Amino acid sequence: MVCVLLVALLLLAPPAPAASASPAASGSAPSDVEARRGRARAAFERGGYAEAAVDFEALWREGHVASDLFNAAASRIALRHHTHAIAHLEALLVQPGLTPVQREEAAALVRTARTETRPVALELRAPRQIESAVTVTLSYRGTYASDLRPDLTIAVPPEGRATLALDSGVWQLRIDDPRFESVAQDVRVEANGAGAQVLELRPRQDARTLRRFTLAWSGVGAVGVVVGASLLGVGQGRWSTNLAGPIERCQAGDPLYSVQACEAAVASAGTLRTAGAAVLGVGTGSLVGGLVARVAEPRQRRVGWIVTASLGGLMSIGGAVALGLGAQRFDRATDGMAWTNDERRNIGQIGVTHTVGGAFLGLGGGLLASSVTGLLLDRGGRFLVAAGPQVRLGGASLVLEGRF
Repeated sequence: MVCVLLVALLLLAPPAPAASASPAASGSAPSDVEARRGRARAAFERGGYAEAAVDFEALWREGHVASDLFNAAASRIALRHHTHAIAHLEALLVQPGLTPVQREEAAALVRTARTETRPVALELRAPRQIESAVTVTLSYRGTYASDLRPDLTIAVPPEGRATLALDSGVWQLRIDDPRFESVAQDVRVEANGAGAQVLELRPRQDARTLRRFTLAWSGVGAVGVVVGASLLGVGQGRWSTNLAGPIERCQAGDPLYSVQACEAAVASAGTLRTAGAAVLGVGTGSLVGGLVARVAEPRQRRVGWIVTASLGGLMSIGGAVALGLGAQRFDRATDGMAWTNDERRNIGQIGVTHTVGGAFLGLGGGLLASSVTGLLLDRGGRFLVAAGPQVRLGGASLVLEGRF
């Protein structure tokens, strides 16, 4: 109460020399500015401190008259918004033109207001040295809807440490710096203070680096799809030709078209077809993993890579099992005995299992490789390595850039 009375007395003191600045600087007509200032003083005198604080703060933003900022601080102290009062008074102390007496009064009021707040240690942590100050926004979460307080901003030095003077209650600390991903953290300040608050800063991803990553894996995927589809088509053609030929060509004892030769030809065609399906799968998986890098939100991007990596692992296991079973069954089916329609039909079914297993193994491998690469390179919020393909006349290359 003594503090409030002191503020009320100071409110009536003559304005600082800065108040004599041209009223036109406020962007309003002089009569209008003075009328608003008079209404704000009247609101304070009748106990409407919240109204007075809002009006004086608006006047300060428009005209930067020192007396308005001082009166806004006085109104905030009357509301017991000591954190806001300290911010106003500290901003006032750096203004030129204050007399020594006015400066001492403002400094004394800051010291008095600090006794009503609780110190909260704030630490900013980043993967690398912060080059310049970081702006932290303080938002008060009032218990009542009528307890409205404007957001405050403070500049934390590059060392990443600062001590905040906060009123009791719940505050949100938020960083919206273009160099870092947005981060917010609530802190409850009790009567006995609050523990140290640590905010982890993740450097904002460079869009150019993400485009390079996408282009690199998409290029690998496109090549894989083209090559895989070509091999798959050639292998399928040979498979159909060898498996659907006349049975009479593969008779036991024929030196040119023996059963063993026909089975070997079918096996070779099946291997080529499965290899094509696997390469096609690798290309598709690589393309999908690369496109995930186009997700703008880092958290969603990492979730996408985690999902595709999990699917890739499951597909790789399932494909490897199907591929192994198909190979074993094909070895048992091609026993060198008579070449019959039933045997050819059985081999055809086994070949489908073998090819599908290769496709799933390749697709899972492509998803797993591209997703794990993205997760590893993006684990610190910034790609440690940027990959970019370069195509030139007579050849192509993949360039890796980063810190090693």
